[in-house]
Amino acid sequence: MKINLKLSLAALAGIFLFGMTSCEDITELNVDPNSPTQVPAVNLVVQAQYELNDRLHSRNYNAEWTMLVTQMWSQVEYAEESRFVVDGNSFNDAWIDLYANVLSELNVAKGIITEDEGIAAAEKANQLGIISILEAYTYHALVDGYGNIPFSAALQPIENPLPSYDSQEAVYTGIVSKLQAALASMDAGAASFAGGEPIYNGDARSWIRFGNSLLMRVALRMSDVDEVTARSVIGGIGELITDNSQNAIWAFDANPGIANPLFIDSDINGRDDFGVSDVLVNTLTEKGDPRISAYAALNVSDEYVGMPSGLPDAEAFALSSITSRPAAGVRAATAPAVMMDAAEVNFMLAEAYQRGLLDGDAAAAYDAGVTASMNFWGFSDADAISTYLAANAYDAANWKESVGVQKWLAFYMNGPQAWAEWRRLDQPELVLPAAAVNDVIPVRLPYPVSEQTRNGEELGKVTSNPNDLSTKLWWDVN
Repeated sequence: MKINLKLSLAALAGIFLFGMTSCEDITELNVDPNSPTQVPAVNLVVQAQYELNDRLHSRNYNAEWTMLVTQMWSQVEYAEESRFVVDGNSFNDAWIDLYANVLSELNVAKGIITEDEGIAAAEKANQLGIISILEAYTYHALVDGYGNIPFSAALQPIENPLPSYDSQEAVYTGIVSKLQAALASMDAGAASFAGGEPIYNGDARSWIRFGNSLLMRVALRMSDVDEVTARSVIGGIGELITDNSQNAIWAFDANPGIANPLFIDSDINGRDDFGVSDVLVNTLTEKGDPRISAYAALNVSDEYVGMPSGLPDAEAFALSSITSRPAAGVRAATAPAVMMDAAEVNFMLAEAYQRGLLDGDAAAAYDAGVTASMNFWGFSDADAISTYLAANAYDAANWKESVGVQKWLAFYMNGPQAWAEWRRLDQPELVLPAAAVNDVIPVRLPYPVSEQTRNGEELGKVTSNPNDLSTKLWWDVN
């Protein structure tokens, strides 16, 4: 896979979003970022795809936060984040990257495509639909991290450089509408991007499956607070990702410039700050789960030993030498970022069937979810999987535990989604580390310092404590 990921003109324009510099600075660029003669729209889409997955899979947000909060990993040294010592500086780059790079580039690409009269109508609709799905995915990551965010007033750096914040409910409504409109406009049999789009190589049907699956994720996440809407949305969803061959995957490259960011952290930068947690090791061991060998490396004594979460630095360092590190494969240069896969969708179907949102067999969907995860991680022995399922059978009376724990295991290395589903389903049952500086395991991100300093008036309308880690999001009602 060869991708040109040079910084685009759109990215240069996008860094000025939300008053990061003055309007005069924008005019001084003296370029037209919407001109199709300057950059092909597909290049911007690919750049946005890369930056989206690079950020969500990064050391900062994935390894050093969501994997820690969900107690899949622990820090073996410099353990501040394990104890939740974070503030507005900690996730400033995540906010800037997702808004000023990803969403801005997609917005510019959308303008180029819309104005290009040489694109056939069905092909144009598919290209714009793909962009809308990526926009929805990005906004969903933002709203589930920070809570209220700029949405309806976003991406207007000249007209509206200090955008107002939308409520989480309004953002969710907007995401649902964006996805439904995109999916209704797309034609599975028509072309989209003619090569160069690496997630599905421009295959419209695959993107429609992805969009439907994302729509189901959004609807289920709001189901505890607005079941009427969730039921209506889920009832109208079309074809879903149900097989690993259909997964939405970003494949990082062996080229260090566009490799898995956790490979860059460990192999290029030489960092050794993370071990697997005792919660993960104990859960996998108790369940007789073969995925332990794909998730964790043996320690110096050829054993799997996890590190307790949230220890003070000295205690963590004392256990570092005997703690299992993450398996080499998960931090390989080409280890992929999973955007949506069959395991997640089958677990969503199990929940939808159990709750009566759809008609179907919840236990069969649960089995399919476990099987898909096993297969994805390289375990394909059908008899061994059947034995595992018999020992860890679906329990309809405790479906949140059955689905929640297996979903948590399947989301290994996808910390943002593991964190979201742990907050919603409260599974597995995690214990607040004794040395934690917050009174609960965090359920939201602190607002970035860039917003606190540059858009403080609008931010102040939605929170009096921008460093709050404890106030549950709109959909987290349990």
